[in-house]
Amino acid sequence: MLGSGKASEGMRAVFVAQGALLLLGVALSASAVDPAERTADLPDSWLVLYNSSDADSTAWAAWYQQQRGIPDDHMVGLDASANEHLPNLNAAQSQIIGPVRDLLDSDAALESTVMGILLGYGLPGHYGDRPAPPSSPLPGGASLADALQDMYDDDLPIDEQDDWNLANPHLFGAILPPDGRITKAKMTSSWPGLYMVARIDAPSLEEAMALTQRAQQLADPDYSLFGEFVWYDYYDPCFPHYTGEWYWLREAVEADELVDLPWSEFDLDGIDESSETPHDAFRFDTYQLYGWQPSDFGTTHPGGRVLAWHLNSYGALTVRSTTDENGVYVPNALAAGYASAIGATGEPFTLVGPFPDTLVAALREGWTLGEAYFLANPSNDHVWTLVGDPFLTVPNWFEEVTAAFDIYGEARLRPSLRDVPAFRACLGGPGSSSPEVCAAFDLDGDGDADLADFASVQRSFADLPMRVASGDYDGDHDVDRHDFDQFRRCATPPGPAELSLPCREFDFDLDLDVDLRDFLNFQCLFRPHGDQEFVADLGEVG
Repeated sequence: MLGSGKASEGMRAVFVAQGALLLLGVALSASAVDPAERTADLPDSWLVLYNSSDADSTAWAAWYQQQRGIPDDHMVGLDASANEHLPNLNAAQSQIIGPVRDLLDSDAALESTVMGILLGYGLPGHYGDRPAPPSSPLPGGASLADALQDMYDDDLPIDEQDDWNLANPHLFGAILPPDGRITKAKMTSSWPGLYMVARIDAPSLEEAMALTQRAQQLADPDYSLFGEFVWYDYYDPCFPHYTGEWYWLREAVEADELVDLPWSEFDLDGIDESSETPHDAFRFDTYQLYGWQPSDFGTTHPGGRVLAWHLNSYGALTVRSTTDENGVYVPNALAAGYASAIGATGEPFTLVGPFPDTLVAALREGWTLGEAYFLANPSNDHVWTLVGDPFLTVPNWFEEVTAAFDIYGEARLRPSLRDVPAFRACLGGPGSSSPEVCAAFDLDGDGDADLADFASVQRSFADLPMRVASGDYDGDHDVDRHDFDQFRRCATPPGPAELSLPCREFDFDLDLDVDLRDFLNFQCLFRPHGDQEFVADLGEVG
């Protein structure tokens, strides 16, 4: 887990110096992309806000601009409070909303490119009080990111601003827009004055950067969600509705349009069941307000962890601490390794939040997280907040992807560390290894396997964490009879086999099978519960 302290002085100095060059330089001209072709994945489709009075925020802005290629004139420094909460609407108007609205109103060329606004690291996240009947205020306030989605009624009192987001396809009985992906032309003609929004914030500069780094890892063309799950728990007896269920999550799980997703149910409140969700790509659940910890999400077998969304109140009351405000959802989900999370900055007074089906359906289309959230969010000027990089995409969904690398007849996405000995043999000269094997390492197609190819091999695995087999299939922190039952199902004869991602927890020697050699390692880890007798019965494994 990343540290929760301030950025080191060295790191901050480097990025502040870069900021002086990047953020104060000559503004680039607006892109000439036709509004009918402009989509939210373009670097100049987003306005990026940062706190010019905070050194860490300025450092983050310089770094983020480099990572995403944001033009200078789309980087906007605001002289704002460093507090996460602003006391009232006037403060929000003067520090955040007003300056952004005035900029877009005064620069038609800039506005013609902007589809989304990113509320950056170090800026306030919510403002005002959410009044509770009869008059006592509740924690938190209205979401500043959500306020930027519609800035043209923000002179009204907070409780008069809430409005339906007309871009939400659920208002018209659909999961996705019938006319396809949103363009700038579509936004201008159908929803003038509306913008996509997201927020990046965290306990430290390093953790804010980590959200973008996770998004970049998910966007790697060699990464796939294959073998991972969409975990859900839509029932809770404490849910504030007589049915005790999150209706719109159940609708998503049962939707014909999403039947291809690997839905997997868990029970957050189960007495005999773990609330951990191993091999998790997405996690949707309800209804726990406080007491969250990163360990609640499990740490043994994490998946890609694209998005976590827990329908409750106050989930994003703070995103700058995992323990403040009694431990709310969003910062703990992000600390557990999720690339993004959704929560409320105050009391929503409604059970209708961003729709899970629209979120996953839009990402399945290859659209950005910013687009997915914009379409899924049912309201403007409310409390819902997406914390994560809006450029996040998942190019390879849950389908198995075609391998670009083939050695020993194994279909794999990329070389790995276990290929190094074979490559070393190919470097030994003619006859050191079979021609077929060496041809597989000729990655530049020049007829040999040399050091130039080895550089490609190194790059192919250097940035990816190795999956180390543990034997703990179900992610409950032990290796017991339940895992043995799964070992039997995963067992194969010796030799490369098609292993699902969960079964790779038993491939201890990384040779793409689960055979008796792996069983020797499994036996060393096995710890039965109680006095149960353990009888090895693998059948005919080989």
